[in-house]
Amino acid sequence: MNSEIQSEMVDVVRLTQENGSTMLCRGGEDAVKKAWGLWPIVKAEMTGEKQLLQWIVADPVYDPDDYGFLGMSEK
Repeated sequence: MNSEIQSEMVDVVRLTQENGSTMLCRGGEDAVKKAWGLWPIVKAEMTGEKQLLQWIVADPVYDPDDYGFLGMSEK
C-alpha cells in the first residue's frame, strides 16, 4: 500500500452560536464555512492559535484482499 501523510497548519477559530454557546473549529476557512451552514453561528473569531492537521490519502488501487488479515498475506 502506498499512502502518503498530508499535513497542514490551520488556524483555530471560536464559533459562537445564537444561544451563546461556543465551539472551536479547526480545518481552515472551508471548515468554518461548513460549520456556518450546519449550526446557527452568529460570530467567528480567530483565537490566535494554530494546529497541525494530518491525514492519510489512501492509495486508490489498494485491495485489502491482496494483503490478508493485518497485512499478513498468504500469497
